[in-house]
Amino acid sequence: MEKNRQTLGQRLFINRDFGLLFWGRLVSQVGDGVHYLALTWLVLDLTGSGTALGTMLFASSIPMVLLAPFTGVLADLWDRKTIVVSMDVIRGLIIVGLAFIYQSGHLTMSILYVATILSSLCGVLFGPAISATIPGLVKKDELVKANSLNNLSRAATMILGPVLGAFLLGTTGYFGAFFINGVAFLLSALSETFIRFPAVMRDEVPSQESSPAGQFFTSFKEGFIYIWESVGLRSLIFYATALNFLGAPLLNVVLPYFGKEVLRLEAQQYGVVQAMLPVGFLFGTLSVGYLTKKFRKESLLTSGITMQGLVVGLLGFFAIPSVYGSFGITSTISTLSGSLLLIGVMNTLVNVPFQVMLQETIPDGYRGRVYGLIDSIGQMLVPLSMALSGVLVDSFSASSLFVVGGLITAALGLRMAASPKIKLLYVQENTSS
Repeated sequence: MEKNRQTLGQRLFINRDFGLLFWGRLVSQVGDGVHYLALTWLVLDLTGSGTALGTMLFASSIPMVLLAPFTGVLADLWDRKTIVVSMDVIRGLIIVGLAFIYQSGHLTMSILYVATILSSLCGVLFGPAISATIPGLVKKDELVKANSLNNLSRAATMILGPVLGAFLLGTTGYFGAFFINGVAFLLSALSETFIRFPAVMRDEVPSQESSPAGQFFTSFKEGFIYIWESVGLRSLIFYATALNFLGAPLLNVVLPYFGKEVLRLEAQQYGVVQAMLPVGFLFGTLSVGYLTKKFRKESLLTSGITMQGLVVGLLGFFAIPSVYGSFGITSTISTLSGSLLLIGVMNTLVNVPFQVMLQETIPDGYRGRVYGLIDSIGQMLVPLSMALSGVLVDSFSASSLFVVGGLITAALGLRMAASPKIKLLYVQENTSS
């Protein structure tokens, strides 16, 4: 009987350690979804300004841009388990503290900025350590399944997060939403203490430096050289930077502003709309394993980007006042939900093959640095785009922003499909396999 239970567990979650990682992230991500909805609504309640919301998201992006390359180095030099567990503990304590400050009546925008930046800093340390660890927890031929399960976790939590967040806002208010999020991070940290993290294979990156500072900067330079010498990676990072510049503010600033300030949706109604994005992730997750066997990974990547751009452009047509004004509330919610569902499906077909390619080609001793650099460079313009979009959404129609951003995204996807450098990157992946 015990053997059957173990076999079932391995079938579902690959192995014990990856299963613990899966459940720990699931718990913390549910809290994160609750927190994001509560934070967005709180900022708009306090200010009613798209500029304020964009500025808040700008502040949360600063640690990623400035520190991710260096935190990636730490993920290769420090114990990854210590990083993962301690960052979840610190994030949990910060957000629980935020809940009690709100309850006391002393919460201000300045405190929100500080808490958001500190929480984001913890996430920047956490991310490269987790990404670098996954290939050591599973076999190479299990990477697609592992990344699909991660995407499933993200989908499930993004479905539960907005729905639970809307419920908590309606019943316990902002205190409950923040408190639940903080406790979720602490529970995630507890789960992660039982994971047997693999040792980093540092013998792949020998260094002559003896001082900690010397080792740090030598490791940083080696990670940068690794990326620079890969023509395909350089090209992919360029496109990722442009796509993140366009896409992040459309979904995180323009869409919430359009839903709350233009359509006047209630938090519960917008929570239902937002939940359709992870439902799309879920459908994408269920199909990506099959599709990666039938189609080239680079084809899934570029077609997924192109289709996301087209859907956003069509959403811009709906955002014309004469169009959405002729829709009832049910039709409005259905249209927004369907758009986010399609975007979620396409996003999965982009992200899973991309992550698998990185995990299969990057040596263990380089993974933390390379992931950190890719995250940082790819996100470097996002703070600027967040702040800019907050100003633009107060000055221009949501329709025009959706149409312009969507069409440029689709054009970039088509250009990537024709790029020989990106095709070369995936040829190298197949060679390494």
